[in-house]
Amino acid sequence: MGPSLAGDRAIEVLSENSKQRVYRALRSDIVTGVFDMGERLNEGQLAVKYGVSKTPVREALGLLQQEGLVEVVPRVGYLTSRVTVQDVDDIFDLRKIVEGAAAEKAATGIAEEALLHLEELHSGYQAADRESYRQFLAENMDFHRTIAEASGNRQLAEVVVRLLEQMNRLIILRLDLSSNGEDMILEHSEIVAALRQRDPVLARDLMVRSISSTHQAALDSLKKLTANWHL
Repeated sequence: MGPSLAGDRAIEVLSENSKQRVYRALRSDIVTGVFDMGERLNEGQLAVKYGVSKTPVREALGLLQQEGLVEVVPRVGYLTSRVTVQDVDDIFDLRKIVEGAAAEKAATGIAEEALLHLEELHSGYQAADRESYRQFLAENMDFHRTIAEASGNRQLAEVVVRLLEQMNRLIILRLDLSSNGEDMILEHSEIVAALRQRDPVLARDLMVRSISSTHQAALDSLKKLTANWHL
């Protein structure tokens, strides 16, 4: 390979790395609420924010558009997509089915190490404190992923993880609903107790009940938020 080809290849790899880095950072900022739903995403401002040129920003936006996190509006540009009531219902309904099954299977074979880990995940959050809420969301993700993996079904666990990644953006709507998330902490402790009892039916029922509670809370928050939208 000649010097020119090697140089071109190096530039290509660098561009790909920049695109992936911007994609991951922008995706994280969208799903964790750094950008509001329906907020305009300016390519130049994003390039400055992430320390790259506009090209990897544009490519990252294209990937996020394919995922449904970004939409393009004629004569406006890129906007973060808005979550609809149908989106909330669809994802939560699927979570109840999949995670209920995961908890049921996990109850029959979850290891003591996993149970101890679940019992350590009990951080709450402070209302209007986005950083404490991010920590809470990370632990919530860890809680549900651990139970899914304990089911012993890798395909089921992968589905749960994908749903949880989509859920981060919806769950963050609960930020104004509780002072410290004590309700969800209590729900989690009850689920762990059922797993310790090796009670698959109770574990499934408690998991579905917990997800249903979050479902309703997300719907209530979304309705408050969309009351100010002008479509």
